[in-house]
Formats: sequence, structure tokens, C-alpha cells
Amino acid sequence: MARSVKKMSVNNPTSGSSELTMSLFAPGMSPLHRAGLGGLACTLKFIEREVRAGRLKERQTPGAPWHGGKPPWDISPITVTLRFGKPENAKEFLRRLFGIAFALEDGLIWTPGAYPDVPPTLPVRALLQQGITLSFLQHGRVRSLAKTETVYDYQPEGEEGKTLQVEYKKCSFYKHQDGWKDLVDPRGRLKAEPIEVVGPISPGAVVRHGAFTGNTKIQEDAAHVLPLYFALVGCLALPINRGSGVLVIPEVDDLLRFCRVRPEMTPQTVRDCQIGNASDAALQAQLRVRLKQVVHDNELPGCHGVEFRPMPWSTQQKSRARAVFVAPGAEGQLELFAAVMQEEALSPRIVERRVVETPGRRKRKEKEEGRKTEWFWADSIVRPLVADNLASGRRWYEGFVRLMIQVDPVSKRPIRERLFFEKKGLHAMIQTCAWQDRGEGAVVRAVHEAMRRRFAQIADENKNNPVARKNRWKGEYDRWRLAFAGAKTGDQFRHSLCDLLSRAGINPVLQNEWQQVLPLLAGNQWHLARDLALLALASYTGTGAEDATQSAATDNLQ
Repeated sequence: MARSVKKMSVNNPTSGSSELTMSLFAPGMSPLHRAGLGGLACTLKFIEREVRAGRLKERQTPGAPWHGGKPPWDISPITVTLRFGKPENAKEFLRRLFGIAFALEDGLIWTPGAYPDVPPTLPVRALLQQGITLSFLQHGRVRSLAKTETVYDYQPEGEEGKTLQVEYKKCSFYKHQDGWKDLVDPRGRLKAEPIEVVGPISPGAVVRHGAFTGNTKIQEDAAHVLPLYFALVGCLALPINRGSGVLVIPEVDDLLRFCRVRPEMTPQTVRDCQIGNASDAALQAQLRVRLKQVVHDNELPGCHGVEFRPMPWSTQQKSRARAVFVAPGAEGQLELFAAVMQEEALSPRIVERRVVETPGRRKRKEKEEGRKTEWFWADSIVRPLVADNLASGRRWYEGFVRLMIQVDPVSKRPIRERLFFEKKGLHAMIQTCAWQDRGEGAVVRAVHEAMRRRFAQIADENKNNPVARKNRWKGEYDRWRLAFAGAKTGDQFRHSLCDLLSRAGINPVLQNEWQQVLPLLAGNQWHLARDLALLALASYTGTGAEDATQSAATDNLQ
């Protein structure tokens, strides 16, 4: 995200400069630099509002006193210019600027340039800080956190009677607070020589080889390093869980417009902070801006999403493991993603369980009555898949087979067990979302009809034996799940599908729409039909569906 600089260009500041101009499209400005310059513009606009409202004292204000009430900077659509008055005033100017931009409130990182008029609540800021420590401020040397966690009880918005907890470690210092020292020389002027770019301001920027530090470290001038510091404001960092996080880097092509957009990207509720992957985080950020209508739909910013998680070669640090790009102003994909978010079963939800506390921090689950009620957040496993597909321009259900065969790395249980809780959401999706091909919906309806008939046959054969009926329903569901998910070739899948349809008897859907189904079964599109068949199994809500899929899912929560 940053480049090595061996000599200064003609536009680089020198120690005699009384102003500093930074441009969005100057050579060497990466998406992270541009987002950082946008974060700087947002912070300067915040300072202007605070001065006009009389909430900022003169001794705290950069460049004070302001002559004629005009701030000592200019913000245009593509440039930011800071005017120090005299070259030696750069130190005090930047010290005050950084003091406002990178503060602490309630023991949590406070970046007011990134917040809307109503700042986020403490639980939201706790999660934002967790995202920052999983991306920018990973190493213990660049932030000072308390050794013990603070537990904060809160009630989610619109969830009366439900009390959840958020845990965080209070912060007393982080690298960005004294970052201005890297930009000035002992005389208080902007540094003329290149400045080293380190991981806390550009995640992933490290010395590549300890024996060749001078040749492999990344260096840039002050006009590039200052925006990198403010990337903490311009970007959005969120945790996926305690061990991995996402950095959303918005594309900035107009600084004045970005000053309206960036505050609306910040989550306002704990529910907004629940994400599944980089695509999910980027699309949710775009959707929040769209709902606030601060810009036209075609002006929504594109977003780069970078996932940080421990890798086998570096388990202690969180490395950049995956990157995606969500295109700007893609109205169709946002409409579909908004429909997914509106489905209760596919959006973050609060789940209840009964526990009894035992010595130590861990809690043992109990089945007896009279236990303590505990609430926790549970998220969808389908929505991240849909988000990835939408971000990549694929059909929203592609790769559904993975949800049927993958194992959760934490619980070591198949993630398909959690599909039971999202059945209603999936069923609503196939009923309301427009298919790209008429045959897609026909495949789903055909499998639904076949399963309905097969379950009806089993029920008729076991009228007087409900236990056997339930077991046979489950066996029937597992039989076709394994057959479809285990198909490695088109021939294997077609054989399994035809086997199901032939056993089910007359199928009105196929009788009427077989011409639309055949193209999906032929050639290289068979894998789409396989995903659709598995989607049909997971979304089936007819006779026997609950008995066939509920037992394993509910056991997973006991």
C-alpha cells in the first residue's frame, strides 16, 4: 500500500516550506493514501464546525488565531493545503491537529472526524477499537492497553429486556497520538528527508529483510505519510471475531463529497458491527450511506475490503489474508443485498441460551431448569456468501455447496447445522429475488416438489410409527444432501437429480418448465444446478422439513 522513495520529487516539501499541499491523484497515492487524505479532510471539517460552535478553545486549535475567522487550510475536491504561516510553526500546528484527530474517550480510541453528528455509543466504539487493534494497531508496542478487560452491559436498540455484554481493554496511548513527531525535524519544520512508513499507519508495510533494512524498508515524504496517519479516520475497521478483522478502504475521488459520506459509513448500532467477511463489511457500509441519502446512488464510493487473520507462517500477527473490491454505485447488487439484510433470519440476531456459571471464566451449558438466561449475537452464514458473490459479479447463490460441506474451525462441527436457523430467510429469498435465468427458479421448485412428494410417501408408509417416520425423513434429507454435495462431475449430479425426480413421481414443475431446466443441466453450468438443488434442500419448508433438519441444529446450541 506504500512505495519506497529514494529521492524527493520537485513537489515534495522541504524544511523551508510554510505550507503543505497534498493531492488525491499525485504520483504514489494508493487507495489507502487517498482514504487517508479523505480522513484528514473530514477532521479539518470537524474542527471548523467545533470552532464555529465555540466548543474548541484557541489553544487547542491548529493555526490559531485564525485571521478573519478563516481556517489556515484549503480543501478542494482533490487537494488539501495546510498553511503553517512560518516553516517552524509546522510542529505546533501538527501537534494540535493530531491531538484533536486522535484522542481517547472513556478509555477508547476517539476519532471524531469519522463520526456523524451523533457519535457512536460506547459498545460500538469498543468494537471499532477491536477492529483497529486487529488491523492498524496490532503490535503491543504501538498501543497501551489495560491488562484486564472491562465488561460493559448494554441493551441493544429495539431489544427490550435483553442485556448483552461487550468486553474491551481500556487504551491509554496509541501510535497515532504522537505521529506528528515523525513529520517534523528538531527545528519544528517539516522533514525534508524521506520518512519511514511502518505497519501502524500502513498495515503490511514492514522491513522485508533484517539484514537489508536500508534497502527493504518503505520510505515516503511528508505529503504521503501525513495521509497515511489519517487513514485511521478515513477507513473503517471492524472485527469478524477476536482473531480476525476487516479493513474497509473507501475509494475517494472527491474530498468534499467524501466529507459527507465518511461519517455515515460508521456503524451506529452494535448490530451494524456484526460482519462475516470483507465483502459483507463493504456492502453494509455502502448500504448505510445509501439509506442516509447523503449522495446520489451513482456517487456511492467503491470499497476495498481487506481481511486480517493469523496465518500458518505468522500466528501471532494478523496478516493480510484476502482482499476484495466492491464496485461503486452498483444499484442492482445493493438492492439485492438490502433484501438480504431485511430478512431477520439472514441478518445479525440475538439468541438466547441457558447457562450456569462455574469457577473460572468459562461457562458450562446445562439442560436443567432454573438456569441463568444469557443473550449473545449470532450471525448468518449465508449472507457472507451472498456478499462475496455480489461483490464479484456472480449469481447470489453460487458456491452454496460450500455451506453444505465445510466444517466450522472453532466448534469443529459442520456449518450446515446452522442453516436450519436460516431456512425462513432462504425461503423468502427464493420467493422474492429475481432470477437471472428462468430455469434457476424452476430447478428450486422442482426439487421442492420432489421432496414434498417423497416426504408424503414416507409419511403414508409410517402412519402408525412417528419415530420411524421422523428417522426416515431425516435419512431421506441426508441422502440427497450427500448425493448432490458429493457430485464431482456433471454426470454424477445429473444421475442424482434424476434419481430423486424418478422416485418422487409426477412433477408438475418439470412438466411445464423442462425446457428452461435443461440448459442448466448441460455443459459447464451443471455446478449452478447443483447449488440450486442444495439451496432447495436448505430452504424447503414443507411437510417433514423441520423434523429432518432440526435435531442436529438444536443439539449444537445445547
